[in-house]
Amino acid sequence: MKNKALAIFGIVTYILSVLSSAENSEGNYIAPIALIAISGIATVVFYVIAAIRLWKIHKIAVILFITSLFIYVLLLIIQGITSPSYGSSTIILLNITKVIKLVAFIWVIVLLWKTTRQLEKMRKKVLSSPNSTSRN
Repeated sequence: MKNKALAIFGIVTYILSVLSSAENSEGNYIAPIALIAISGIATVVFYVIAAIRLWKIHKIAVILFITSLFIYVLLLIIQGITSPSYGSSTIILLNITKVIKLVAFIWVIVLLWKTTRQLEKMRKKVLSSPNSTSRN
């Protein structure tokens, strides 16, 4: 899978996660369980592949990307256990983490999209340099 295809796959996983998180007025999920499972699996696959691809290129983005995910999951677990009221510090931290996670996600998508061009430029530069000729 090329980096642009991976970026598009990431956008699709984000759309799937939004579709699968729809709830009715009582707080029950209205998406089928299969869609929720596919969305979760696709998101995990995207996070792993994107982190592996970008690790050598941009470690800070990967660290922010993965850290925001872990903090988000931890706060979701805390929210599920404690059932905090609206406006509590847990809810505020969860919303801030969602924003950071979205920014990190967009950053990773942009890096994946741009990385293809950067790698092509680097490859052309290496191939066109006079030192790249083979010696017999």
